[in-house]
Amino acid sequence: MAKTYDYLFKLLLIGDSGVGKTCLLFRFSEDAFNTTFISTIGIDFKIRTVELDGKKIKLQIWDTAGQERFRTITTAYYRGAMGIMLVYDITNEKSFDNIKNWIRNIEEHASADVEKMILGNKCDMDDKRQVTKERGEKLAIDYGIKFLETSAKSSINVEEGFVTLARDIMTRLNRKMQIDSSPAAGGGPVKITACRSKKSLFKCSVL
Repeated sequence: MAKTYDYLFKLLLIGDSGVGKTCLLFRFSEDAFNTTFISTIGIDFKIRTVELDGKKIKLQIWDTAGQERFRTITTAYYRGAMGIMLVYDITNEKSFDNIKNWIRNIEEHASADVEKMILGNKCDMDDKRQVTKERGEKLAIDYGIKFLETSAKSSINVEEGFVTLARDIMTRLNRKMQIDSSPAAGGGPVKITACRSKKSLFKCSVL
């Protein structure tokens, strides 16, 4: 079967239980919103293909369970992730405070050059807000990560968030290609992704 995409990027959604990770994923992958989701058990994923700079990018987005008891399952998925979305709920102070713990998890389990982004979700519920936008921005600046406030319900910044993260991964890959193909690095053609069979869930690695 002919390949229908140029790149496969594996993204991960992490954050406390109930912050809206599954809703964000459904809004992006199916442009739908459902208020009756139950908490994700373990891990789930959706796929959507987007076009960036004339290239078709297949995004495989993994939605992880926020509860502590699933932590050992979900950390196994950090390793192959090329981009990670850290999600908190602007109406829940604790979910914001815990972003620091989630970042620690990334540092422990993900590759060092993984692209990251912080999303302050449920920004349509301004009347119940516990975390100001300024605090979200400051946290992101402290860690050198991009930040957006989103609403899966009102479809605010959801598309922009995922596409920005995909673009950042693309930029990093292009930069790596240029370095690898420079005369100092020995030159020669560069193979971008090695995609194995479906059994290994399309694991792609930069060679």
